[in-house]
Amino acid sequence: MRDNHSPKSARRTFAVTVPCLFVVLASAEQPQTTSAPSSHTARFVVAPVQSIRGPAGQDADDYRGGWRTDSGEAHTYEFSIRGATVRGIYCTYCADATTLAFVDGTFGPDGITFEVTHVNADGSTAYKDQALAKFNQGRLIVTGTSGARGGGKFERVLIKDPRGPDPIPAMVSVLPKSRPSVPGDPQRRNPDGADGLPYIQPGPWKAKLTEKDVVGVWLGFGVGAPKQFFIIKRVGNKLRGMVCGTCDNPYTMAALDDFVIEGDTLKFNILHEDWGDGEIPTFYKHVTARVGWNEMRCTTAADHQPPPPPPPAGRVPGFSLQGPVPIDATAGNVWPDWPPQNTSSPR
Repeated sequence: MRDNHSPKSARRTFAVTVPCLFVVLASAEQPQTTSAPSSHTARFVVAPVQSIRGPAGQDADDYRGGWRTDSGEAHTYEFSIRGATVRGIYCTYCADATTLAFVDGTFGPDGITFEVTHVNADGSTAYKDQALAKFNQGRLIVTGTSGARGGGKFERVLIKDPRGPDPIPAMVSVLPKSRPSVPGDPQRRNPDGADGLPYIQPGPWKAKLTEKDVVGVWLGFGVGAPKQFFIIKRVGNKLRGMVCGTCDNPYTMAALDDFVIEGDTLKFNILHEDWGDGEIPTFYKHVTARVGWNEMRCTTAADHQPPPPPPPAGRVPGFSLQGPVPIDATAGNVWPDWPPQNTSSPR
């Protein structure tokens, strides 16, 4: 996002129902924050990008967002860039949550220098990859060394997915800017009651959430390939994750981060980088959720978007996910060919 997309001083909220996959992990390097502001309203930050430059003629918009290989082995990276700080996710077959790992690095004159932390089920570090990403003629070249036993050096050539984002009821902005935005399609409905159909709360929400209540895979927004996975994992003392659906297209996924549990409420950010509902593609979407009866009920907000109109009487705004499915239960969610065919909604 460019400097002219700075956040407005007044916080504005809106409710959206966009399919996604979330994976959350916890990390030992930064303890999870448990103290919280008094308000239960999540805050989405539209952070201006500082004037840090990459290699000659390149900037952060050339690198940010999702990239995947186009043949051979499956590899997907998602880079969230704010100033020199880079974070994000890595996965092979992203619907197999056991392959989800986490990116941390820096953006500068040489491109993105980063490490990928692979974690065990308890959040401890299994191993780390060291890597460098460089943009070259529309592709991203990632070279590095795997920390896995017998891993060795690697080089991966990645592309932006030619399909672009899935259509949703709102217009979707896209990076690179050479790609057109995706028009909103009001005929596309969300099947979980978030589109105006009556919503009945399943029962009382849990009064005091713990990591155990939220870690795992949460599913929503339909069935089949386009359904969304929200994956939450432990990474040390933190939670981190991702959302995808379909899970072979980086334009239908995003990293999840900044998790906070406050009593009965879970808060986190969706890190939009190269696609987003509305006029700009790069911003943080703030999620506030409550959990109970194997349901996560979520509302979202963003500082740069206007508030929604008041809901009709009796309507509970938001969207719902079902879970959590154990991380290990998703092992083996792989396609026989890469990239897979016929997994996306019609354009």
